[in-house]
Amino acid sequence: MHTCVCIEQTPDSSSVYIDPITGQVDYERFIQILNPADACAVEAAVRLKEQLGGSILAITLGPQDAEGALRAALAIGADTALRLWNPLASNWGPFTVAASLGPCIQREAPEVDLVLCGDTSGDWSSGIVGPALAEKLHLPQITGVMQLNVVREERQDTAKLQVIRRLERGYRELLEALPPLLITVTSDLNEPRYPSLPAHLASLQATIPVIDPLPLIGNANEAEADETTLLEIHTPRPRPRRIAAPDSHHSAFERIGEIIVGGVTGRKTSLVEGSPEELARTLVEFLRKRDFL
Repeated sequence: MHTCVCIEQTPDSSSVYIDPITGQVDYERFIQILNPADACAVEAAVRLKEQLGGSILAITLGPQDAEGALRAALAIGADTALRLWNPLASNWGPFTVAASLGPCIQREAPEVDLVLCGDTSGDWSSGIVGPALAEKLHLPQITGVMQLNVVREERQDTAKLQVIRRLERGYRELLEALPPLLITVTSDLNEPRYPSLPAHLASLQATIPVIDPLPLIGNANEAEADETTLLEIHTPRPRPRRIAAPDSHHSAFERIGEIIVGGVTGRKTSLVEGSPEELARTLVEFLRKRDFL
């Protein structure tokens, strides 16, 4: 199975700082990492390669420092990497990014069976690039995948993918699909492996080609849709602190104790000894008193 993984280098959420006075983001404090959902997509591609064989192409759109994300993907298990960049790309939106990724994937990996993307990124979290890329590649898509398995067909020389999607209100959806298709995965899909030292060294020495995607998409302004307007950037509001109200029927000493512990009631335990019959009888009586039986 030939897989293409679209990744992005995003700032670590713990390094993001917004000035409370000016409301501006301090970009100098950013620590750039491989987007967590994209790292899970690379890990999923490596696991599929271990089961079915094939190759993995990691591709990203970004400046030279974005090669750090590509080298992280190579260390995890990707075979080749490709970086797309144009000075105008810093102002591109998700639709233009998808329009630039589509032709490059068709040219560099014409026999691709599976395209994997993270469902959201750690910076803007739009979730648009994956579905828009599926439209550009004319591929069916499955979004919000939190579990991915391979179902082998006994009578056919093909592999079917079985996925579980995350829906609203905690619902789940089970689907089966045949490649080629595009899948966007969540950060709950798996736990990316920790690369070995030889894999790290090999990724640092790898040569990553760079392609200008602008000649492939023509007019970049036509690909973008003005459907998103940024209104405000602010730090998350602190959670309201709950102050426990003591029970007025208790004594002053007990009310002071309730305020100190925040209304949390300590756990009460008891040790029961005896024969198995006596322990079972005590347990049944305990459950009956609390209306469990």
